[in-house]
Amino acid sequence: MEEKTILAQILQVLDLYAADMRKQFEALHEKFDSLQRQVQALNEKTDEMDKRIEEMDGRFERQIAQLERTVNERFERLEAKLGHIRVELVETQETVDFHSVKIAQHDRKIRHLLHAR
Repeated sequence: MEEKTILAQILQVLDLYAADMRKQFEALHEKFDSLQRQVQALNEKTDEMDKRIEEMDGRFERQIAQLERTVNERFERLEAKLGHIRVELVETQETVDFHSVKIAQHDRKIRHLLHAR
C-alpha cells in the first residue's frame, strides 16, 4: 500500500509539473503569437513605406524630367538668340569695315585735293 501512496504522490507531482509546463508553453505560445502579429504589422508598415517611397521616386523622376526639358528648351532659345546676335555683330562689323574703307578713301581724296591747290 505504501508503494501505491508513493506512486500516487509521484503522479500528483508529475501532474502538477505537467500543468505548470502547459502554462509556460501557453505563455510562450501567446508571446510567440504576439511577436508574429508585431512582425506582420511591421511588414505591412514597411510595404506601405516602400509604396510611398516608390511614388515619391516616380514624382521626383517626372519633375526632374520636366525640369530637364524646360532647361533644354531655354538653352535652345538662348542659343538661337546668341546665333542672331552673332549674325548681327558680323553684319555690323562688315558695315564698320565698309565705312572705314570709304572714310579712308575720302581722307585720301581730301588730302589729294588739299595738296593739289
